[in-house]
Formats: sequence, structure tokens, C-alpha cells
Amino acid sequence: MGFRSERSEPPPPVRAAGGVGVLDPAALGVRPDEPFPQGVRVDLAPDVRCLAPGVLFGGTPPRVVRLGRRGAELLGALERGPVNGTASARLVRRLTDVGIAIPRPCGADVAHAATHDVTVVVPVRDRPAELAGCLESLGSRHRVVVVDDGSLDPAAVAAICRERGADLVRREVPGGPAAARNAGLRAVSSELVAFVDSDCLPGPCWIEGLSAHFVDPLVAGAAPRIVLPAGWRGSSLMDLGRSAAPVHPASRVPYVPAAAVVLRRAALGAGYDERLRYGEDVDLVWRLVEAGWRIRYVPDVEVAHRDPVEILQRLRRRFFYGTSVGPLARAHPGTLGHLVVGVGPACAVCCLLLGAPGLAALAWAATAAHLARRLRPFGTKSRFALALSSVQVLHAWVGLGRWCTTFGVPLLGASALGWRTRPARRARRALAVLVGSALLARLVGERGGDRRVVVDDCLGGLAYGCGVVAGCARAGVVGPLLPRIARQTFSGVAGMSRWRTPR
Repeated sequence: MGFRSERSEPPPPVRAAGGVGVLDPAALGVRPDEPFPQGVRVDLAPDVRCLAPGVLFGGTPPRVVRLGRRGAELLGALERGPVNGTASARLVRRLTDVGIAIPRPCGADVAHAATHDVTVVVPVRDRPAELAGCLESLGSRHRVVVVDDGSLDPAAVAAICRERGADLVRREVPGGPAAARNAGLRAVSSELVAFVDSDCLPGPCWIEGLSAHFVDPLVAGAAPRIVLPAGWRGSSLMDLGRSAAPVHPASRVPYVPAAAVVLRRAALGAGYDERLRYGEDVDLVWRLVEAGWRIRYVPDVEVAHRDPVEILQRLRRRFFYGTSVGPLARAHPGTLGHLVVGVGPACAVCCLLLGAPGLAALAWAATAAHLARRLRPFGTKSRFALALSSVQVLHAWVGLGRWCTTFGVPLLGASALGWRTRPARRARRALAVLVGSALLARLVGERGGDRRVVVDDCLGGLAYGCGVVAGCARAGVVGPLLPRIARQTFSGVAGMSRWRTPR
């Protein structure tokens, strides 16, 4: 076991854009339009629909894609085998970037990933028992660097590192997760670096399952699904769902947590922004995406994370997660939004809440007509536009209910200002209806109807919302608190193109 002491240092210099510098692909000799690597299999995402021959709908955010004759032939070949040829590689690059196709590394890719040089960095402050469990789960396949971020009992941490054969970096003064991870990053010279929190229990071969994606030279990060340990009830606070997706802002998977993630060391530059106590992992992911890198969420690989058991501890953690929204909004203007809804669905929902079903039906019909007109050149049937507009209104209703659940405390306080007035009574009634709808959706949704899980989620949402309000107040921003009205009904309608691929 190696040992090195590192004293607290000032944060690295900050670029004018507000974030710590990362390297773009060109700086590492990778072209921004690098074709997808040969020999990798891809599948269409489960939610992708074929509207007509060569016309696909789906992705994240949803969009319509029309392929030329050659593109349709290549797509058919991809359903039977891996990427083969330049034309196929260029098509797959576009489809994976928008989430219509999902890379599925095969056994050969995973076997090759075992040859990657990977170093595991584990930041910790006290919690020796959790650290011991984490190191035992990691095993001895890869070098492990533990960063002691100013523990009150450094001897206990050092003893565990000696016992498990891990290298130790000691910070005399605690600086938070970002500073601890950067200290570990400076001790790493391997091609890939895996960050794992000390309260995680990684399973076998999780690094190989993620590092197989780095056969793509434009991939700078891959993250697993964070779940609770076996036998624990509920879902992890950092669980992003069971569907694979590309990671970028304003999408279904806008970020991945640093609790467990594998990153390309050369792309990280100075690493995490040490000024951020929370949200430093979101900031790094967004800076990598802005630089032109791809980040992938790989739920087929799971890592167990021991969340707080006590409800007050869980609520406290959710509150502090929420406080990161204000600083992130200042560093990445226009990126954050807790509710984005189209004009037509928003009008339909508002009319329903105001007790005007006729106007709501008119707004829905206008949305369906607009969609049908935009989709007509692609050979789609009108009933798809009707179904899609109905789904959008339903999602807008449930989304607004979840938004009201998250910001229920400040909204209820605002409606109480004029307690006995008619507008205030209507506002409270609408708030109750929307929150009730969100609760019902959670009960019948993927949570499996577990009432205790739903109650825990709702309380956690309220705690998170209070944290968002507090963080935005300190940062002097209001954008993340407000619903955002999108002009386009769904992403990609205005930018639909006929994708042709060279022979």
C-alpha cells in the first residue's frame, strides 16, 4: 500500500464560461465526426416506433427520423449483425447520438475491456465500516486509490487501506467530494479512472461492463444504474431508471451521478469544480458533453448504493441535492428546467384546471392538427398524431402534478396569501387535483404500487424542492423554478431531415 499526504489547495483556475476546463476530442486527436467503431452491435431503443417504411419515431428527446433507401438497408443489416463498413458506422453514430439506437457491446468487446488500464478512486471521510465493505466488493483486479478527505480518525482509514492493499492519499483539511476526487485524479496515470463512493457495493465485472463502451473514441464516460443493496426496500435516490440512453441536458437522462462512474482520464483536464459542494458530478458531465464527448447510461450494469435508512437523513440529503440547482443554473444558463411542456398541451391542461373542457378539447384538437400537418410529408397516419397529442396532454398533466409536488410548499404558501379570495381557493383546488394525479401516477407506475415508497418519494420531492428554492435564492436565479413552455410539440419536428448515407 502506498501513502501520500496532500494538503488543502485552492481550486483550479476557472474558464470565462464558469467551469473548470476539460479537453475536447480534437485535443486528443479524435475527430468530432469520428464514425462509430466497427464490430459493435446496436439495438433500436425499446420506445422507438416505425411509423412508415424508413421512418422512425423515438429517441431522447423524441423526434422523427426518415432514412433514405440505403439507410433503411443498412438499418436492416444492423438488426442482424454488428456495425460493418463506413456507411453503417456513420448512420449508427447519428442514431446513437439521438438515442434511437443503443450500443450493446458483445462478449468480445467486454473481453477486450478487461485489458483496459483502470484505476479506481474512492473518496471517503470517516465511515471506516462502509469503506471496508466497498473495498472488499472492489476486489484486487484493479489498482485502488483511497482519498481520505480529512477524516477525524485517519488511523482507522489507513488500517483498512493496508488490510485491503489500497493506496492512500491523505488530505489534511476536508474540501468536499470534488476536491477529494481531484486529489485521486492527480494520483492516476491510467487510461480510465473509475470513481466509486465509499458507501457503494460494486459487483463483479462492473468496470468491464462499462469500459467496453470506451472502444468508441468519442465516449468519455459510462455510468451504471444505481440501486439499493439486495433485501432493501424502495429505490435508490440516484436510480435513473432501467432504460439505456445517451446523457445530455434536457433529455430523459440529463446527468449521471459520480457515486459510480468510469471516465476517460485524458478528457477530464483539471477534473471537478471544487467550488461546488453538491452537483459537481452534474457539472462535469455537462462540460464534457459541451466539449463534444459522449456519455452513456448503461443500466444493464448495476452498482448497489447504501442510501440513508432514516427518513430525516434521506430528506436532508435530498434537500442538499436541491441546493446544487442554483449554482448549476449560473454555470450552465438555460440548461436546467424541472418542467418543459409544449404550448398546446399546456393550454389544454390550464383549460381543464379552469373548468373549461370545451376549450381544452379545442387546444388538444389544434395540437393534433399541427402534428398531423408536420408529420404528413413522412407518410404517417393521422391516428398517430391524435394518439401522440393525447399522450402529450397526459404527460403535461402528470408532469405539472409532479412539479407541484416538488414545489408544493412554496406554492401552498403563495396560495395562502389571499386565503379567502376566489382565486386563492381555485389555486388550492388545482394544486390538490394535480398533486393527487401525480400520486396516482406514482402508485400505478414503475414503483409497483408500494405506498411507502410513494410517500417517501413525495416527501423527498418536497425536501428537494425546498433545497432548489434555497439554492436559487442564494444564487440569485429563478429560471429552474419556473415551468418552461416549448414552442415545438416535441424535439425534432422542425429539424426533421432525410438522412442519407454514402455507399
